[in-house]
Amino acid sequence: MKDLKLRIILITAASAIFLIFHLISYIYNMNVFKEELNSLERAHDFMEDVLELRRYEKNFAFGIDVNDLSEVLLYISKIEKDSNEFMLKQKFPECKKCISDLKEKLAEYKKMITEVKNKKKPNVNKIRELGHEILTIAKKILSVNKVYVNKSLNRLLLIPSVLMFLFGTLLIIFLIFITYTLLKQIKFIQETTIRIANGDFSYIPTVKDRVSSFAPIIEAFNLMIKELEAREKDLLQAKKLASVGTLVSGVAHELNNPLNNISLTAEMLVDEWKDLSSEEREEMLSDIIEEARRASTVVKNLLDFSRSKLKDADESLDIQEVVKSSLKLVRNQLMISNIQLITEFKKDIPKIKGNYDNLKQVFINLFLNAIQAMPEGGYLKISTKETELNGKRYVEVAVEDSGVGMPPDVLDRIFDPFFSTKPVGKGTGLGLSIVYGIVKKHGGKIRVETEKNKGTTFFVYFPCEEDA
Repeated sequence: MKDLKLRIILITAASAIFLIFHLISYIYNMNVFKEELNSLERAHDFMEDVLELRRYEKNFAFGIDVNDLSEVLLYISKIEKDSNEFMLKQKFPECKKCISDLKEKLAEYKKMITEVKNKKKPNVNKIRELGHEILTIAKKILSVNKVYVNKSLNRLLLIPSVLMFLFGTLLIIFLIFITYTLLKQIKFIQETTIRIANGDFSYIPTVKDRVSSFAPIIEAFNLMIKELEAREKDLLQAKKLASVGTLVSGVAHELNNPLNNISLTAEMLVDEWKDLSSEEREEMLSDIIEEARRASTVVKNLLDFSRSKLKDADESLDIQEVVKSSLKLVRNQLMISNIQLITEFKKDIPKIKGNYDNLKQVFINLFLNAIQAMPEGGYLKISTKETELNGKRYVEVAVEDSGVGMPPDVLDRIFDPFFSTKPVGKGTGLGLSIVYGIVKKHGGKIRVETEKNKGTTFFVYFPCEEDA
């Protein structure tokens, strides 16, 4: 974001410099235009003087008033004076040459008028011809000034148009750049958020082509992922302990049998020790040891399930062994609930990449949900097979129960955190949400088919180890 902020500042500064430059250029061209407009006014006044000169010249030529020669000489003097000033202030090369020619013609014209005034016989045609040439030069001077004024005016009108076009183009490019950058970042945030929501807490690597603008976002996301991963582990452990609580009733029954056998055998040994042969004593002691091992195995399974193990999902696993190990923990729960267990395990099922403990958590949750959905008993069917989805090989585990099922309006929400169809106090609504997160973290998929009062089937898919 700092890099984007710096770019915005640089573009804003460049735009400000661009505007200032064009403002200075506009002011300069405005001053030039004013000078050229003043020059045009002087050329116009100059033209007016020449026209007046010719009017008096005409009066003299047609004999209207001989005294008009004095007026002609006055205008000649005025034109000479104006032409000198005009020459000094004139910056157009064409006009300077015209003024130079004008002075020559005007000197000759003045000479002839002066001679006529001194009683010399006038050459009227020559005077008229020179007057016409002077007028032509004056018109040319006026015309040249008009051309330059028009050019300056067009330049003045063009500058704002060019300025607006360039500024508008730069603004559009700037907006496109900002929009593209922001949309790219929004898309990145959206994709990363969806990935995290699906349970993928892998850290985001910093890619070279987006270090500058994405580095702060990536750093923030990685910090969030770290916190979420820690909280997920805590939540997973809490859910495991909750599942252990649910399993206690079944486990208590399973522990009770070997403990009773141990107790009875030990009492018989005490009461009948003297009457028993050494072989019988050894046999009874072996029974006690075997029952103790049986109880120890039950306790070990519970401890393994509840213990938090920080492993990545990169172990090579036989998913059927994970399912069988999970079934051991709910076997007595199934017996107590009068539920028939049916298994259909295929041979030569490919191995998958995963975390043993987390996958065990998936199936324990699914099995417990199935048991709770069959309060009057029923059957739980577990089947496995290899399948293909979108050209990729998966191992499918189907968990089918004959329970109460779910209405269609519930299906879209069953994986939402804290959503539960159980009565208040009977469930947290975290089981299936955790299942969904673990499955997604393993690159898998999960779907459900259910019908009210006809049972539910969860299909869990894990990519084969070769395709993972």
